[in-house]
Amino acid sequence: MRSRFRRNRKGNQIAELGPAIFIILVVFLFPIMVLLYIGLGYACGWFLNHMCTRAAAIVEPAAMPTALASQQAAWQATGLAAFTKATVLSNTATRINLDADPEDDIVRVTTTIQIEPLVIVPFIPLNPLPFTFVGERPVEEHGIK
Repeated sequence: MRSRFRRNRKGNQIAELGPAIFIILVVFLFPIMVLLYIGLGYACGWFLNHMCTRAAAIVEPAAMPTALASQQAAWQATGLAAFTKATVLSNTATRINLDADPEDDIVRVTTTIQIEPLVIVPFIPLNPLPFTFVGERPVEEHGIK
C-alpha cells in the first residue's frame, strides 16, 4: 500500500529553508544577541560603580574625586567599555555621617553610564540606554578623621 504523504523526489522542501532561517534569525538570534549585549552593558556599569565605591571608601573626602577619576580611567582602558561603547555621564561620591560617631560614616557613589545600541537598524530608531547605579560602603578609617 502506498502512502499519500511521500516526499517528492525532486527535493521541493528546499523552499522551506528561507522562511525557516528568517524565523531563526529574526525571532531568536537577534533578540538574544541584543539581550546579552544589554546585560553586558549593565554589568560593565555595575563594575565601574563597584570599583569607584571601593576606592572612595579608603581615601579622605578631599581625595575622592581623584580616586573616582583614576578608577574611571582604569575602567575605560578595559575592553568592556570599548565593546559596549559606554560613556560615563556622571560619577559622584558623597560621604554620609549616619550619627555623631565618625566611625559610622558611609560612602555613597552614584554612577550614570550610557550604552550605545549594538547595531543600527534602518527605519528602527534605537536610542542609547542609560543606566544609573548607586553603591554604598562603610568608610575604612585607618586613622583618618
